[in-house]
This record gives sequence, C-alpha cells and structure tokens, in this order.
Amino acid sequence: MWKPSLLLFLSLAASAQQSPQALVQDAMKRQHEGDLEGAVTEYREFLKIDPKAIPIRTNLGAALAGLGRFDEAIVEYRKVLRVAPSTTSTRLNLALAYYKMGRIADAATELAKVHREAPANQQATLLLADCYMRMDKNKEVITILGPVEKIDPDNLAVAYLLGTALIRDKQADKGQVLVDRIMHNGESAEAHLMLGTAKFGVGDFAGARDEFAKAIALNPNLPDVHMLYAQTLSVTGSPEDSMKEFKAELAVDPYNFQSNLQVGAMLRKDQNYEDAKQYLERALQTRPGDFAVRYQLAAIEISEGKFDEARTHLESIVKESPEFTEAHVSLSIAYFRLKRPEDGKREREIVEKLTAAAQAKQPGVKSQ
Repeated sequence: MWKPSLLLFLSLAASAQQSPQALVQDAMKRQHEGDLEGAVTEYREFLKIDPKAIPIRTNLGAALAGLGRFDEAIVEYRKVLRVAPSTTSTRLNLALAYYKMGRIADAATELAKVHREAPANQQATLLLADCYMRMDKNKEVITILGPVEKIDPDNLAVAYLLGTALIRDKQADKGQVLVDRIMHNGESAEAHLMLGTAKFGVGDFAGARDEFAKAIALNPNLPDVHMLYAQTLSVTGSPEDSMKEFKAELAVDPYNFQSNLQVGAMLRKDQNYEDAKQYLERALQTRPGDFAVRYQLAAIEISEGKFDEARTHLESIVKESPEFTEAHVSLSIAYFRLKRPEDGKREREIVEKLTAAAQAKQPGVKSQ
C-alpha cells in the first residue's frame, strides 16, 4: 500500500500537468464528492495561474470552511470582497465563518451589511438577531425582528428570539404573548427557556432553575440553556453543579461567552491558572475588550507574581471603567507589591469611596 505522502505527491504532479480548465473541473468534482483537501489543493494551483478568478476563490473559501479552517476561509472571502464588495452571498459566508469561530462582533458587523443589502434574507436576519442576543443587545434584536414577527407571526424561531429579547429588556408582558404562542404549539424547550429567563429577571431564582431544568430535559442542545441553568445553580448554592452545567454549555457551543468567563473565573479561584487562561482567552476572543475577562486575566498575573504586567492591564481597565471596584482593589495590590505605596493608598481611597456609594444605594441604608 502506498503511503499518503506519495499519493499526495502524485496528485500534485498530475495537477501540474492539467490545463487550467481541467484543473478547475477536477477541483469542483472533488468538492462535490467531499474530497475537500484535494479541492483546496487544486483551487490554489489554479489561483496561481489566475489570482483574479473570483468564483474560484469563493469556492476555495467554501472548501476551507467545510474543513473547519475558518481563519483561512476568512482570508479568501475578504479577498473576494475587496474586488466585489457587493457580493452578498460571500459576505454571508464570511459572517458564518466569523460566527463559527466565536467572533460574534465581527459576524454581526458583516451580517448587518447583508441585512441592509438584502433585508428579505431570513437566514441573515435570524443570525444577526442571534448575534445581538449573544452580545446582550436586546433592543437591536427587537428592532430587527419586530417587523418580521408582524409579517410572519407563525415563525417560531422569530417568536423565540424576539420573545427572549423582550423579556430580557424588561418587557415581560409583550414577551409573554410570544411565550404563549410557542406553548400553544405544544410544550417546548424554547418556551421553558423564555419563562425561566423571565423568572430570573424578577429574582425568582428557584423558579427559573426549575424552568431551565425542564428545557434541558426537552432539548439539551438548545443554545444558552445550560449556561442559564448554571447561573441559577450558582445563585441557589450549587457551585459544583454550576461548573458542570457551564461546561455542558461549552460542549454545545465552545464560544459561549458567559460559560467561558465563569469557568475561567472558577478555575482561577482554584489556582488552576493555565486552564483558566484558556477559557478566559476564548471569552475575550468572543468579546474583545470585555472588562470582566481582562480583570480575571490581570488577577491571574498578580497571582503569578507578574505585578508590572497586571498593573498595566488594570490601569487600562480602571481608565475605561472607573467604577470597577474590584479592578481598583487589585490595582492597589499591584502598586504595593511594586513598592509604590502612594499609588496603592490612592487606589484604596477610591475603593472606599466606591464601596460607600454602593452601600448608600442599598434599600434601607439611610434609615439605619
């Protein structure tokens, strides 16, 4: 039996002897038959001959995406769009590649362009709404899907996304209408997830926990359901089960922001810093610049004795978010470890002021 390396060498040699037209035809045949590696090789050989062949570069992007090589697919799609920026299908494929890499903000940017160019494209509309949902931009979800729901009230996917956004936006009455519509079609995981979200929003954590548990029993692969269930378990006092559920969410969606953040934070508390960094860096990939993730990474740096690196990162955080009390606490520690007592004292004073202001907002404080 020949070794794969020899087979690959012979395949490349044969490709080099083919005419450009035959090379493309063979590449398309390979792609159709599922030989994506072979298709990628031959598409790239052809593009050496004609690098401006937009359809071939598009096919190359699709083949790379099919192999899960999304970063390479993104490069090819962006090359196409530089030449033909109005190619809606390519922009949608670019957005899908970003989405599957967990780069939700980048996916939303591209999907918003597709939505403006082709507002009737339901796949782009629903995916854009899902991206906004993951970014906690509930008002944007409502703006996008409100008109769609009026035109297509029987679309349960629209009802689910819009209803969830309304509930998260404290418009529970309007959201309940859509919950009832979904429930009318029979008991569903989506309806229980929406009900659980509503109960969580009003502080009924035990009720929310039970609704999320019902949703998981009906559909354990429903996006966000394990993450939300984990959050209720955290509040109701089951941290070990909470960790299990956050990881269950990541088995469904490896780029779920909250699950990566929470697992990373828990591992940091357990002093498992190397594993914690992997989860936190993935969370940061999903939401670049997020304060909570950057704070957790800076806290790890302090624990590892990297005080100057932590100082730099924490100074950036408190500059952008001056009321982030925990960041000021950690920054004071970094200053004291770096033998900068005056700066450390200044940060402690800021912490005292922020703590006093937060306590003053608590109900009943003024009457005590």
